[in-house]
Amino acid sequence: MKKENYFKIALYVILTIVILGFFRHTLRRGMNDFDVVHRAATRVLHTENLYNFEDGHYLYKYSPFFALLVAPIGLLPLSYASFLWLLGMCISLFFVIRMAKKMIMGDKSPPEYFYLLSLLLASKFLVREIRLGQTDFLILLFIFLCLLFAPASGGIFNQRGKEFVAGIFLALAVLIKPTALIFIPYFLYKKKFRSVASTIFMSLIFLLLPSLVYGFSKNMKLLLGWKTIISASSPPLLAVDMNQSIFAFFYRLLTPAPYEVNILNLSYTAVNAIVWVTIVGLFLLLLFLNRKSGAIGKSFVHNKESIEYSLLFIFMALFSPLGWFQNYSSSILAIMILVYYALETKFSKIPLKAGKDKSIIIMLALFFILVDAINFETVGRRLNDLSLYLSFISWGIFILIASLSKLRYSKIA
Repeated sequence: MKKENYFKIALYVILTIVILGFFRHTLRRGMNDFDVVHRAATRVLHTENLYNFEDGHYLYKYSPFFALLVAPIGLLPLSYASFLWLLGMCISLFFVIRMAKKMIMGDKSPPEYFYLLSLLLASKFLVREIRLGQTDFLILLFIFLCLLFAPASGGIFNQRGKEFVAGIFLALAVLIKPTALIFIPYFLYKKKFRSVASTIFMSLIFLLLPSLVYGFSKNMKLLLGWKTIISASSPPLLAVDMNQSIFAFFYRLLTPAPYEVNILNLSYTAVNAIVWVTIVGLFLLLLFLNRKSGAIGKSFVHNKESIEYSLLFIFMALFSPLGWFQNYSSSILAIMILVYYALETKFSKIPLKAGKDKSIIIMLALFFILVDAINFETVGRRLNDLSLYLSFISWGIFILIASLSKLRYSKIA
């Protein structure tokens, strides 16, 4: 056996031990966000109110429908439910990565260490997601299934049927977190009207489904309570360090937020205007890049819309007022595209003009330094907190956006 094979075996054995140890530690210390979900599931079983400010910091902020969807886990003790949730998260992430790989390179075998490097670059988001027992992997799974059905042709469904099914999956994602709504304006731009109509219709159906348990009147009160919880709990969190959204990015830099990193003291009205202009500008950039796809001959990626989809996934967290850094698990598709580019090309198999420009690889390395290399374990709590206040993760996300834009503008993907 070659020495290289021994190295691979040793590497994967070590990684397996580390991952199993991490899972064991996660289950022993508990997953705070999943505890909230489990509590909501048990409340549904007893037709209790889901939205109580008495719950303190760990408020339930998902829709009544999601509580109904996960109600069966409320039948289990928290320890057993946590194990099943962790298993479900891993299964969801596995299929998300498989579908992302299919979108990037079709049936082609991935380059060596492709999955390992992709997971390494996304590790800060993925590890935090699992530690908390969050819902983003499930949301990503539903959206990838939506994108699987959204294209035309093939399969046992006709085009109408496929777009209707796509809308069902997108509605499921939206009813977990409304951030998935960012796909709606893009689908409208691409004239996928049936998918949009299906999403709206099924979202309304899902919103009404808890009436089967609570009754119509009480379900309306739950929906009002959901709105109240979101409206009341969000403003105090808009500039905290863990929030790496575009809102927090500008609030910390341009308002007198209590983190001593502001460079200007603008009014919140002015900063909100800057935020929304930036959001519109980034979405227009997405549409511009989509227009540029027509000029690409043979795309570097299997699905030409991979660039657009990866940007939309990023926007889900970036445009959310409460875009916690673990929510950038949604950047996994973007990271996989760039890792594939770095491994597959090695600066020799890409068009000559692009081959002379190493900026994409440099930006990917910079992303790793800003996002993954700086953490509590490597630099200590004080510097790690400072990096969050200075929005290093947001800067890293902007680098991802620039790298993806470069790929499209250079007519590579």
